[in-house]
Amino acid sequence: MKFTFNTLILIYLLTSIILGNSPNDKSKGGDSECNNAIADGYRIIVQDSITREYILYVPHSYDGDMPTPLVINFHGFGDCAAQYAKLMGEFYKFNSLADQNKFLVAYPQAIMREKEDVYWDPGDDGSESINNDVYFTEQLIYDINSEYKVDLSRVYAVGYSNGGMMAYGLACSRGDLIAAIGIMSGIMLKSECDENEYTSIIHFHGAADDVLPLEGNQEFPSVFDVVNFWLNHNNIPASSLVTKELNGGDVVRYEYSGGNKNTSFVLYIIKREYKKPGGHVWFSDDINGVNPNQILWNFLSRYSLDD
Repeated sequence: MKFTFNTLILIYLLTSIILGNSPNDKSKGGDSECNNAIADGYRIIVQDSITREYILYVPHSYDGDMPTPLVINFHGFGDCAAQYAKLMGEFYKFNSLADQNKFLVAYPQAIMREKEDVYWDPGDDGSESINNDVYFTEQLIYDINSEYKVDLSRVYAVGYSNGGMMAYGLACSRGDLIAAIGIMSGIMLKSECDENEYTSIIHFHGAADDVLPLEGNQEFPSVFDVVNFWLNHNNIPASSLVTKELNGGDVVRYEYSGGNKNTSFVLYIIKREYKKPGGHVWFSDDINGVNPNQILWNFLSRYSLDD
């Protein structure tokens, strides 16, 4: 029997609910309703009675003698790390990508905040508290490096939706920690960025995204406003733009290059995926024969803090 992509998603979500791993579960950090602790690779960081959680995937190819890149993959608004790690790692095969390309993957857990849900706050308030998500990310990197040999020059942040906001926040304030970022259906919130750090970015966005619209709305900027911000910040010439239609015109790639420290910005606008308008999703349909996960890694892996 042949299943469509949407049918497979439905089967996966129903299976998750049956297993008690509903995507609507919430987390309160250490007092977790997500039950993250049952996931393989579960880890905690404790500071001043505050507990933060994450799930670590170690690729089968890991060699303790070799420095290994790390990808931090941030979930969306209201999600659970365990659920997200399972969906990303197994359904979207992000862990298989890690096996093939020899990198570690961390799936951190957001905490309950003012909106009475779990989500990422990408702004750095300057505090050395693990409730500060930027500081927590720094401590997460150090925590993993205390047990595994992380290539600290090749740490990357990627995220879906609100997780993409977090990745943008790290590029903005901690470009000294993060070599490059990848965004799936996310956007950047207004921030004061470190003017001395420059970060390369790859961003995938659906033309029909109804949560974070391509053209923006009263709450969020347009994707092209964000592109222009980073062109300016990274000193990337607008004249460097190379535009290419892919998948018969269903996908358009905009590539800007030649910025400070050889930075670039690549934007994929997904007009149609699986024969439907590109929405608010983690994209997975091949683009000119290459899976978006692989496109993402091919881009990230070009960059190092040592460059």
